Amino acid sequence: MKKLLLFLISTVLFVLNGFSQSSDKRVYENEGYELVWSDEFDYEGKPNPEFWKFEKGFERNKELQWYQEENAYCKDGILTIEARKEKKPNPLYSTDKNDWRNSRKSIEFTSSSIQTKGKKEFLYGRFEIKAKIPLAGGAWPAIWTLGTKMEWPSCGEIDIMEYYRIDNKPHILANAAWGTDKRYDAKWKTKAIPFKYFLNKNKDWGNEFHVWRMDWDEHSIKLYLDDELLNEIPLSQTVNGTFGRNLNPFNQPHFLLLNLAIGGQQGGEPDLSAFPMKYEIDYVRVYQQKTSTIKSGKIWPDNNGKHVNAHGGGVLYHDGKYYWFGEHKSENTSAALVGVNCYSSTNLTDWKYEGVALPVSDDPESEITSGCVIERPKVIYNKKSGKFVMWFHLELKGQGYSAARAAVAVSDNIAGPYKYISSSRVNKGFYPIDMSDEVRKIKFEKSMFDKWWTTDWYKAVENGLFVKRDMETGQMSRDMTLFVDDDGKAYHIYSSEENLTLHIAELTDDYTAHNGKYVRVASAGHNEAPAIFKRNGIYWMITSGCTGWDPNAARMFSSTSIWGPWKQYSNPCRGEKSEITFGGQSTFILPVIGKKDAYIFMGDIWKPKYPIDARYIWLPIQFENDIPYIEWIDEWSMNYFDNK
Repeated sequence: MKKLLLFLISTVLFVLNGFSQSSDKRVYENEGYELVWSDEFDYEGKPNPEFWKFEKGFERNKELQWYQEENAYCKDGILTIEARKEKKPNPLYSTDKNDWRNSRKSIEFTSSSIQTKGKKEFLYGRFEIKAKIPLAGGAWPAIWTLGTKMEWPSCGEIDIMEYYRIDNKPHILANAAWGTDKRYDAKWKTKAIPFKYFLNKNKDWGNEFHVWRMDWDEHSIKLYLDDELLNEIPLSQTVNGTFGRNLNPFNQPHFLLLNLAIGGQQGGEPDLSAFPMKYEIDYVRVYQQKTSTIKSGKIWPDNNGKHVNAHGGGVLYHDGKYYWFGEHKSENTSAALVGVNCYSSTNLTDWKYEGVALPVSDDPESEITSGCVIERPKVIYNKKSGKFVMWFHLELKGQGYSAARAAVAVSDNIAGPYKYISSSRVNKGFYPIDMSDEVRKIKFEKSMFDKWWTTDWYKAVENGLFVKRDMETGQMSRDMTLFVDDDGKAYHIYSSEENLTLHIAELTDDYTAHNGKYVRVASAGHNEAPAIFKRNGIYWMITSGCTGWDPNAARMFSSTSIWGPWKQYSNPCRGEKSEITFGGQSTFILPVIGKKDAYIFMGDIWKPKYPIDARYIWLPIQFENDIPYIEWIDEWSMNYFDNK
């Protein structure tokens, strides 16, 4: 009986202990969250350099402390940031400068500030930090985030926790700030709660650890303390002013900061008897919603919490995974400063960043030097050679869009790195196979190029005006896609002849060059952005008109042969904003493996003023009487294809 009693007691203790640990871990699976990163500080020494880096020196707000690495350390599962009263010479001291950082002859206080910038950055999620904060005079502990792009405040600031004195009375604050029409001028949504509110609920509050939490999604930021909502900030209210390009800084990744400031503009007069002050952090955890749906036009976070940066892209399925290749867009330019990015997924909703598949070159003589234009990269696999072959539209640096070249690179590995081979215009010296001998013999006067859009000019274009002009240099190649047919033959489909006519050109057996065989589609039709798929023996191609970065109505063509003739249809898009392709432009059509009649229309919503913020349109292609059409769906999953 005694043994049984001991067994029951030990079992109950084990269960309770397990429950306690489980509760402390705060599993949020029932809310759709999964833990994507944490630091439990269960090691000795400095904060993990894979996650954290230090700020150094006098940083902001005329605070009294000098930030240095020595004041942050991990021991017994706790990160301690320690503020100390210690006097040192200020290495920045100068009588020639008026900045407050230089005017101080001595350092009187030291502390630490650590951040995850460039190491762990997240777009949306549940941030949870368990900490015990110092409360003495002069203490200014904080848990906060800053956006990765633009300067403050247009980058966006979220104060998950601040503690300081207002009118010499301690407060706990939960805030957010963003930009206005003036530089360094912030608009705030602040909640300052007198500290006595918390003391009235728990007289021992200051001796205990507490959990600060932020729930952040595309709709709002909610800031909690011990599960009590302190402040809710709708993202509809947080759009920057003109200095911040009228963008929302909370639709970009943010990095986390933990620091203990002393005095300054908010900290108040330091209580010298309270030093050393200790700010103790038990853990930092970041959870994100499991992605099971596609939301066109919204931010699409990758496994690192950053918006997928693969524009004008295409997808290749290989060995059980989808690989998404696309242009890396930068903050201020659509020129190629990084190269072609690659992401992988098994379910088409959760994407893992694989890295830069084809980097730009730092050699100024290279055709793909930094600052060139790389657009609409597509990758196909050659079963004979075992090589992955990438083609893209290339414009040489400093030459605008005059080069109009097709470029090729190859790799032994699907995610790269790809080796750049060369670029050129296409099918130099070859006439299209669908141009008759009679038409080939027609010659044009140079004056025919002087006046466009006349009846005679349209007729001349149909009869190969620009084809003949470019016979010696090769045909222009801009917006493009690739297509591998059932027989293994591959085709390069591109906008040519000053974007007036589409060409479909066959590639060589190794997919790395053109073999001289091509046709023209929709002469003088002014089509670009081709995307193609094949269903039940019929080839379908969706394109757009040519209106620069502005969206327009999509077009659609079909043929029973890749070589044509191609029949044109009306706009395949239906519903609101169908006349502008829902604000986007076609880039690729993706067959979903393992599902019948499952094709995804891929498009980009371009943002030329802030290219990195361009969004994606992914919509299921539907069929009515075997004719494809596309309707807007706010949110959908791959189950859509099972329920048709």
